Amino acid sequence: MARKTDPAIRPRILCEAEHLMHLKGYRATSLEDIAAACKMTKANLLHHFQSKEALGLAVLDYKISATRCGCLDPLGRCSDPAEAVEALFISAAKVHKGNGCRAGCFVGNVASEMSDVSELFRAKVSAFFEEWTSRIEAALRRAREAGIYKGSLRPRASAEAVLALYEGAMILARAHRDPDVLRRAGREAAAMLAAHRTEPRPS
Repeated sequence: MARKTDPAIRPRILCEAEHLMHLKGYRATSLEDIAAACKMTKANLLHHFQSKEALGLAVLDYKISATRCGCLDPLGRCSDPAEAVEALFISAAKVHKGNGCRAGCFVGNVASEMSDVSELFRAKVSAFFEEWTSRIEAALRRAREAGIYKGSLRPRASAEAVLALYEGAMILARAHRDPDVLRRAGREAAAMLAAHRTEPRPS
């Protein structure tokens, strides 16, 4: 009779692998590193994931899912995207203050490290960034249609600018070891959008 696989093992592997890859990068993290962190043999690890690439892509999916819940889903519930955007930057600043700005955005890190190395990684990251941009764009379009923003607002271009500011601020915060970079960038992103409000919010 075949031995049942513990359903908790795969999520634990993904969690440990994400932690290591986030700090060290995909290429600098070995299967031996991940197996040791999971307290299992490399052979056991390969029973669950057939290759390092398969594990890396699964980790990317795992992290994208978490980022979707934390960063994208709130955009669908917001009444004013400028406030939701600034809240996103503030939340990131708090996280980075806690970890000493030593990790950055996992998806952004993978984009920088792997886009010129692996088409599989590049395509997955590109698809997620497109989804993120589209979610910001949709929130801006809804707000414009509701009369919160003027017709001068360009939802697609503004959405791309917000995401570019966010990812760029992540890089600067990491380089400077200064989470306040994210707060300042968030204020600028919100101000860029708020300039198109039909009525200024009270200060």
